[in-house]
Amino acid sequence: MRSSIFGLVFLVVVLGAGLGGGALWTRHTLSEKDRLVDYLLADVERLRQSSARLAEENGQLARDLETLQADLASEKQARAAQQTTIEESMVPREIGSKADFPVERGMARPGESVSEFAKREKTSVAVLKALNPWLDEAKPLQHYQTLWLPIRR
Repeated sequence: MRSSIFGLVFLVVVLGAGLGGGALWTRHTLSEKDRLVDYLLADVERLRQSSARLAEENGQLARDLETLQADLASEKQARAAQQTTIEESMVPREIGSKADFPVERGMARPGESVSEFAKREKTSVAVLKALNPWLDEAKPLQHYQTLWLPIRR
């Protein structure tokens, strides 16, 4: 009987130790899981804040893009108006003075040679050189260079 009591006590002690160890292990595991959940919740919050910040930056970039596109459209309109003004200024105009020479002025286009200018203005290089003695046929005309032309009638 003594040995069965001893066996029973031993069994109770072993079971108690096992259950106590299991409880400690379970508690430790749950504690680790709680820490992991807390870490993940904090990470989720950081990601939400980053997402909100990115959404705000995206909105600002969209507004900046709209402003830049409007500026670009405005610049294109201004450049077109400038080009129109430049083209209009290249049209030959009659010059009047006390002597009233039968000449008008014309403007060279970018990279134009003297012979190309004469052909466009329906005159000859010799006449251009007579009215503009400083011309050098070997050199291209300067952009928007003004030259004297005979009046076309």
